[in-house]
Amino acid sequence: MKVLHTVSSLHLDTGGPARSVPGLAGAAAKAGAEVHLWADQIPDDYKAPEGVTLHHTLPEEKFDLVHDHGVWLPNNHRVAKWAKAPRIVSPRGMLEPWALNHNKWKKKLAWWLYQRKNLKTAAAFHATAESEAAQLKKIGLSQPSFVVPNGIDFDEFEGDFVKEKTVLFLSRVHPKKGLPMWVEAWKTLAPEGWKMRVVGPDEGGHTDEVRALVKEAGLQDEWSFEGSLEGADKLAALGSAELFALPTYSENFGIVVAEALAAGTPVITTTGTPWEGLHEHQCGWWVEPTVADLTRALREAVASDERRAMGQRGANWVKEEFAWDGIGRKITNAYQELLDGH
Repeated sequence: MKVLHTVSSLHLDTGGPARSVPGLAGAAAKAGAEVHLWADQIPDDYKAPEGVTLHHTLPEEKFDLVHDHGVWLPNNHRVAKWAKAPRIVSPRGMLEPWALNHNKWKKKLAWWLYQRKNLKTAAAFHATAESEAAQLKKIGLSQPSFVVPNGIDFDEFEGDFVKEKTVLFLSRVHPKKGLPMWVEAWKTLAPEGWKMRVVGPDEGGHTDEVRALVKEAGLQDEWSFEGSLEGADKLAALGSAELFALPTYSENFGIVVAEALAAGTPVITTTGTPWEGLHEHQCGWWVEPTVADLTRALREAVASDERRAMGQRGANWVKEEFAWDGIGRKITNAYQELLDGH
């Protein structure tokens, strides 16, 4: 089977798909598919995963399937018009309720001009969680959906980390991520001796907005803003934190939650993510995206003497469920089922 993955950008500061799409492509290649990858924006020094052929322009050759990641963007519309093979669409959270309401009128216009038609012509949808698949049905997309989560390269997380009395946020600094609520929760609780690290690229000037809230709350000595971290620095931040926080309104998956757990760090996140398993596996807090619930979770987390055990349980869980080898087999099986039905 010959598959082309398409995505807007492979620049890491653009968000999760720049990591998860190549990871999925590489896993499918390892599982035996012939995999190609095209992005509208590719860093000059980018190296494709092993077994994946990288294209800087949309290729002329024929494919059995085209797997496009994202919606709304010009490259997604371009791929919808260009693709000759059956096309799978991964919305990557861009059709979740919060995302649909963000820049609502622009999206309504785009929906009726082209986006609805583009989605209706997709052969199938790839969701990274059951909640995302349910949302697709809810908005009237009746094609088959298959659920395959994002994965992690666990070799990166080998090693010992010295824990520090720090809570880490590591993601894009974007209004969707809920940081103003987290400032309020932190101000309400005032956890003594704890530091808060905000790590990630700014989007639309939101970092300055959050900084202003931190200053107004008098938290400048406790909060730091550090921009993006990658590689060993990112792993050290994830592993050294006592707690990880993602107080987001909406995520289709939230790969950084899995990464924090892989590093042995308990997680506080919201019901806007598909991480209800934090309760089942006793490795974190999964609460409503409100100041009151986030404050309660932070209070319980900083007072807990179970954080190390929770971190170990989380690491064991994600290693069982989110290893790329298994995900590669799942995605190629889904591809084959789709091809068998055409």
